[in-house]
Amino acid sequence: MKYILKNAYFPFDNQIKDIYVEAGIVKDIGHGLNVESATVIDLEKRMVIDGFVDGHMHLDKALIADKISNKSGTLEEAISIMSNYKPEMSKEDIENRARKVLDMALAQGTRYARTHVDVDESAGLKSMEVLLKLREEYKEKINIQIVAFPQEGIVESKKSYAYLDEALKLGADVVGGIPAIEKDPLKHMEMIFNLALKYDVDIDMHIDETDDPKSLTLRDLAKMTIDNDYEGRVTAGHCCSLAANPKDKILPIIELVKEARIGIISLPSTNLYLQGRGDSYNVRRGITPVKFLVEEGVNVLIGSDNIRDPFNPFGNSNLLEELLIAAHGVHMGGEKDLNKLFDMISIVPGKVLGFDYGIREGKRANFVVVNASNKASAIIGQVGMFGYFEEGKFKTNE
Repeated sequence: MKYILKNAYFPFDNQIKDIYVEAGIVKDIGHGLNVESATVIDLEKRMVIDGFVDGHMHLDKALIADKISNKSGTLEEAISIMSNYKPEMSKEDIENRARKVLDMALAQGTRYARTHVDVDESAGLKSMEVLLKLREEYKEKINIQIVAFPQEGIVESKKSYAYLDEALKLGADVVGGIPAIEKDPLKHMEMIFNLALKYDVDIDMHIDETDDPKSLTLRDLAKMTIDNDYEGRVTAGHCCSLAANPKDKILPIIELVKEARIGIISLPSTNLYLQGRGDSYNVRRGITPVKFLVEEGVNVLIGSDNIRDPFNPFGNSNLLEELLIAAHGVHMGGEKDLNKLFDMISIVPGKVLGFDYGIREGKRANFVVVNASNKASAIIGQVGMFGYFEEGKFKTNE
């Protein structure tokens, strides 16, 4: 099949162009393209992007809320539920739930994703083996990075550390970390860096998912990144405690983060739901200070995090929905702010996480057409997808 998609708006370079696609491959991008026998579709200046990028998911945990309810809604109960549930999980259960969420994400325009997968003494490698299988199965639809994630800790569990090592041998793309789970957080981080250096993989840690202003492990992570010459290869998710401190206190930490070239991943839905539960008045939102970080030159990404699991009963694997939540939660409703938010689920994570992001000649046509003519209206209107390619054919939702 041959297609000419005319009047496509490329939002990251603010240009209107035509796209020629043949047999599912982008053959040409330019102006006034004309190919004999090609099906011509006028996109009427709708946005064309190389898909959305979900920089932080937990596909192995997704949809568990349909089975077990977190009655208190707290982070502590969520961790307890998962610790009890994981040993009983079957591979079939994990696969069915993960597959449903991947299909939901695809329908909402996600084409790149990074998922954390629990690897520990209770879960073993079950979830890892399932997600490695799905990564291969979905590779023509969605590019999946897998983070081997030690949810239960490794400092006091040699077996969990061995599973983490084995997960990287099996093909996990990234090593994760969660220092707050340990009695010795710094030791945890040192062990994670050792594994990263051993396998030459990037690091993605859950950092300071707390309202406690004294918890600023991000500073230690930045220092350790610099000490290990790992600049540009580390991301930090959550970083909620930054929002519990005055700007002048966190500025030195932000400077270290910039020196270490650490990307900060904000998870607005989950953090709005979980944080601030200890406040009886002036309840904190708990989201890392996205606007301030961006103004200071930090790369900020936004991800869906938990989808209908014990940590968060909400979520539709819809990144435009996440941006709408973020816009409310971090006071970013102006056009310029909304444009920046849109970049946090597309071009920014596409580059920070090392995906081959962008629509280019010679690349497979897996891009999406957003049913809006600009970034701000896509978020405000929650417009969804106008069209996309599947097995070389262009399909529309209209």
